[in-house]
Amino acid sequence: MRIKPSLIMLILIFTIPLKAQEVGSWNVIDVRKNPDKKINYQLEVQLRSLKFYSNFHYNELNFTTNYRYDNNLVLSVLLGKHNTYTEGGDFLKPLITDEFRQSIQAATTQKFGPFVLDNRYRIEQRYFFTTEKFNYRMRYRFGLQTNIAKNIKAQFSNEFFLSIGGTNSTFEKNRFLFGIRHIISKQYELQINYLNQIDNRKNDESGSNFLQIVHIINF
Repeated sequence: MRIKPSLIMLILIFTIPLKAQEVGSWNVIDVRKNPDKKINYQLEVQLRSLKFYSNFHYNELNFTTNYRYDNNLVLSVLLGKHNTYTEGGDFLKPLITDEFRQSIQAATTQKFGPFVLDNRYRIEQRYFFTTEKFNYRMRYRFGLQTNIAKNIKAQFSNEFFLSIGGTNSTFEKNRFLFGIRHIISKQYELQINYLNQIDNRKNDESGSNFLQIVHIINF
């Protein structure tokens, strides 16, 4: 049975236990280049709003180089520019944070029957131009996905953020996500997700609930 993406989107929206005005938008465009089986390059743009396509307050631009060590392990280096704006409107200044980020990452995958389990480990070095300070953070994401129809997968993930360095490590945030992946072709994939974020709102974007739409384009 083939499930139409429009039907999946409607089901997802109506299962969100929140009013529409309480849900922000989280938009991602991810362009990937695969020169060979080992190396992969990614250019990713994100745009987020605290209300449903209103009160845009955050954007980021990331460049990633991935190296596939084997079928179960991918190693990555990431560089990113992240801007967080004042709440209350669209891209209001002054900036809350103007940040450059560099990270190293390891991602593993394992298959268990119909399920694919993934684990992602990332260490970030963050430089804030607004305060001229460095910050270090560790992130761990656990994910699970399975097929629900031809070229369509259900997915779930939970990610923890921990500030490290100094005298103490501090919990920063948690992100819970569930949604669907529709692999339309080898060149294009669409994801529609619901994302809930628990955040202490220190040196980062705010917002708790988002409808996330991800476009992945492969060359």
